[in-house]
Amino acid sequence: MSASRSYREFAKSRIDEAIRLARSEAGGVKARRALAQFVWTIQGRSDLLRPACFAGQVDAEALQRLMRGLLALLGFRRSWLRPVEDWEPKEGGTRSVFGSLAHHLLAKYPVPPVLNSAWFAEPGWWGYRQQHWFCHVGMGGSLRTAGFPIRLTKRMAHEFSQAPAHLEPGFALRWAEVRGLGGSEALATGIASTRLSREFFAEAFWRSVIHLFLNTRGLDVASIDPIVEYLHDQKYRQRTVIIGEDTEISIDPPRPDLSIKGCTVASLLRRATEWKAEQRSEAPVRKRFAWNRSEIGEYRRPEDEAQAWTIRELLDSDDLAAEGKAMKHCVATYTEFCVQRRSTIWSLGLEGPEGRRRLATIEVDPSTKTVVQASMKCNEDPDESCVSIMKEWASREGLTVDC
Repeated sequence: MSASRSYREFAKSRIDEAIRLARSEAGGVKARRALAQFVWTIQGRSDLLRPACFAGQVDAEALQRLMRGLLALLGFRRSWLRPVEDWEPKEGGTRSVFGSLAHHLLAKYPVPPVLNSAWFAEPGWWGYRQQHWFCHVGMGGSLRTAGFPIRLTKRMAHEFSQAPAHLEPGFALRWAEVRGLGGSEALATGIASTRLSREFFAEAFWRSVIHLFLNTRGLDVASIDPIVEYLHDQKYRQRTVIIGEDTEISIDPPRPDLSIKGCTVASLLRRATEWKAEQRSEAPVRKRFAWNRSEIGEYRRPEDEAQAWTIRELLDSDDLAAEGKAMKHCVATYTEFCVQRRSTIWSLGLEGPEGRRRLATIEVDPSTKTVVQASMKCNEDPDESCVSIMKEWASREGLTVDC
């Protein structure tokens, strides 16, 4: 067997494997048949999936990305404007040919080349949203009304339309934002290379950070990512900690109100460097959080000579973890609400010589003195006995029951 034929056979096997994988992800029988017909038509009209095109340079990851793009296009088949059988492929590389297919199927007007990458996004909400941007612009909609997570100025929209085709849309959006604000290409690339091209939230805060970078003369682009990571960690990243014996919960970031007002890049970089040096293992650490007793009183009422009904306030995270484990619900996640005095948690039970038997967990809003929820084991509704005791306690303490 000649070397060229061997290469073609190898390429064909890789292409067949990528198609089989895509078929397994396509869904039901109808979807798999539709994909097979779609692929067959594309192979007959272009070199996108022909072995000769890949011989000697098969990239399994690139093939999977291409098949992911074809699957995404097929997912929009009810919106196709023209039959795939009428497609006349554009000459050029894989991206150009694929872009011409996407335009043929879903666009009446030219779409910026960077949005072709939307079809290669991983399946999910973010990828689906990017693909709708393509369709919006392809039907004549403006980039500024496409529903981007960043509000684009005219200049930003222009920069986005000129972004290199190989960029991912999220990267291109952040890149265009910085360019539209007057930043250099190097600065735009530096900022877009951080998590800010993958996460779009708290845009007012991050815009202030971008302005700080823009206004710093002689900025070392290498300092951008450490500062962004530091700010994100302190202001937005929740921590996982262990309370009780082994209950994991998430707690708020250490500095959710962090502001960069009065800061310089130098001061932030210094903080970021110190923060990085203090980083330890990501393994959750054990913590105990405690809070003061509320103004609401506890409760005790004899049931018989041996037992008494009690309602006890839980005053630390270990108590919450033990309650949650015993009652098989998520009351441990209320730790921060209790620390912040936004909530109080109470355990209703029967106490006797053999100990205390937990029967229900109660949440009271201390600001309104309202019982907002109560549940037994596995979040079951309280039985009549527990409801009666809870109402008696609420009446005695001036609480409103709203659950």
